[in-house]
Amino acid sequence: MRDTSSPSQSQAALDGVIHAVTFHSPDTGWTVARLAVDGSPEPVPVVGTMLTPEVGESVRLFGSFQKHERYGMQFRFERYQLVRPATARAIEAYLGGGLVEGVGPKTAEKLVAHFGDQTLDLLEHSPERVQEAPGIGRVRARALREAWERHRNIHRIMVFLHEHGIAGALAGRIYARYGGQAIEIIERRPFSLARDVRGIGFLTADRIARAVGIGPEDPSRIEAGILHALHMATGEGHLYLPLDTLLQRAQQYLGVSVQLVEMGIDRLAQANEVSREDFGGEMAVYTARLYETEMEVASRLCYYSQNNPLGVPGAEDIAAFLKRREAMGELSLSADQVAAVAGALRHGLSIITGGPGTGKTTVTRAIVDGCRAMGRPVALASPTGRAAKRLQQLAGHDASTIHRLLAYDPIEGGFRHGVGEPLPVGMLIIDEASMLDALLARDVLRAMPAQGQLVLIGDADQLPSVGPGSILRDMVNSGAVPTYRLTEIFRQAAESDIIRSAHLLNHGEAPRFVPREKWVRERGDCVLLEEEDVDAAADRVVRTATDSLAKLGFSPRDVQVITPVHRGPIGVTELNRRLQEAINPAAQGKTEVRRGDTVFRQADRILQVVNDYDKGVFNGDVGFVVEIDGPERVMRVEFDLATVDYPFTDLDELELAYALTVHKSQGSEYPAVVIVVHATHYIMLQRNLLYTALTRAKQMACIVGNQRGIWRAIRNVTERDRHTRLCERLRGQLPARGPTPGLPI
Repeated sequence: MRDTSSPSQSQAALDGVIHAVTFHSPDTGWTVARLAVDGSPEPVPVVGTMLTPEVGESVRLFGSFQKHERYGMQFRFERYQLVRPATARAIEAYLGGGLVEGVGPKTAEKLVAHFGDQTLDLLEHSPERVQEAPGIGRVRARALREAWERHRNIHRIMVFLHEHGIAGALAGRIYARYGGQAIEIIERRPFSLARDVRGIGFLTADRIARAVGIGPEDPSRIEAGILHALHMATGEGHLYLPLDTLLQRAQQYLGVSVQLVEMGIDRLAQANEVSREDFGGEMAVYTARLYETEMEVASRLCYYSQNNPLGVPGAEDIAAFLKRREAMGELSLSADQVAAVAGALRHGLSIITGGPGTGKTTVTRAIVDGCRAMGRPVALASPTGRAAKRLQQLAGHDASTIHRLLAYDPIEGGFRHGVGEPLPVGMLIIDEASMLDALLARDVLRAMPAQGQLVLIGDADQLPSVGPGSILRDMVNSGAVPTYRLTEIFRQAAESDIIRSAHLLNHGEAPRFVPREKWVRERGDCVLLEEEDVDAAADRVVRTATDSLAKLGFSPRDVQVITPVHRGPIGVTELNRRLQEAINPAAQGKTEVRRGDTVFRQADRILQVVNDYDKGVFNGDVGFVVEIDGPERVMRVEFDLATVDYPFTDLDELELAYALTVHKSQGSEYPAVVIVVHATHYIMLQRNLLYTALTRAKQMACIVGNQRGIWRAIRNVTERDRHTRLCERLRGQLPARGPTPGLPI
């Protein structure tokens, strides 16, 4: 940080130019570098906290020399100043070192050759004179002035943020959002940060607000706290909060009276930032965006469920088609499957649901064949890349992720297919529909043609979506949408202990486990490995995922560890660390980069944790690190459907994925899974959670934990209710707004 105070008597000052940066953490600022110092034949090792150390910067460090047991003598600094280079030679090195975008060594040489040691003063105070230098034209001069101004502003913002306890890595995002007005906005409207900048939440913005003099009862703070409470509720899957719950949560964040919170809700409602709705004596408070989303989804679903598309086949035509299809060697369908195929081909909207082994894929193939026979264009999509890839292989038809199908346009900032430009299809089939949240369902419905047909296929007994809403389950429970349940388990599937166990579990019975002492010898595909002690359970998870399953022919890429929680010895964070060390340890020549407490290495399995429309990757996508380019500060990741470059500043979008939560594993299948089910996770254990985890396994499921944990999950069928009113809107008990009759708009 820029520091003009005098050093204490116990500190020495060390002046020099940053020669190399060995390590820098964007989160903490911890830096290991080498400093070129006049009079020293070799660069001096220095360690301390620095915002954005760049090779070529002149700095003055305040600290002392200390001897490290491993690394020897080094200068440990507690604070530092940026020092403007004074000589022409130093200025040329400074400008030519890549600090200022667009200024390379040759341009720096031209500038300094013409302006000498006055170059920086000129850039600061008279940038229009830049074009006086030979070889610098008007266009180039303007680009240089803009680059210098951007460089100065970003650094100024970094210093300001550092003074208020914010990591310097966020400065680039803040500058990209606000430009040169960043500091003014931060000082006057600090809560805008929580709304506008990824990585900054209400608590951080609140800390800045206090620092710049905004009081605890300021209306802007109270309104931001209310919106924060509603935003946090969406992370739990809610579309709204009951008023009493919102008042309680907002008070916890804000520490003010309930009266002030109520007044804040009134102001937000008057400003159309929140919406209130009374039903059955319960007042619901939505953000305005989610209120409109829920009503629009309900209205569009009602339209398609009541619409009779043009040119659909009659019952006799469908029966004849299925008979011809069977005669050509395709599998015969059960009565439930025939009903599902016929319903999908005839209705504007239909749901097909069923557990594993009940033939959902067979039904999907038959529906696709029916569309082809009718000459009706059909598209298949799933929420995740891995699910789309599997759908394409099983259904024998091209499939994509929903996001790619809708075609995000980064210039327009939205999907290309939507209102005004529907998908060029007659039918859209969405697989793994239990993963659809309210916002993605809205986007899908907006992209449907007026006479199109929508088929949602999924398992309504699985966990609901990660995002807000419970779309598939609400539709099924409403009774307002044609729904076809597949219940028969077919012979080949019935031979699988995994599938039998999943259905037993879903009916409240214990899964069928192969005895522990026989699971390797008899090749059973569903085994319980009991461990009462959590540390022993963690050891067992690592051994099973690496050694035991390897002996059965499963490679590390075949195995996915799944656990209900993030923290603790058998949580995602610690298991990822241990599995990374076991499967992909550090080695000479293997590149790596640190982001906070996480180290990413070449060949690591990683998880995308936010939607990034510009990169074309989305929350839940799993990939592998194929390259880490230190000099370019870029990490390249290969996903199922794309290879993506991540600047180091964007690595907070990623996590290790050797272990996943059950929610994050949804939509994917793996040859082998290791599932943690332990009584210490008591609060998290639910029947549909264990059911969802178990049905991720194709060939082998190893449950590590204890019987008490398993029985807790089996008996706990009381899900955490999601606050949604889609079901009531579909039944006509509450209003639904959106498309006009006959035409989705």
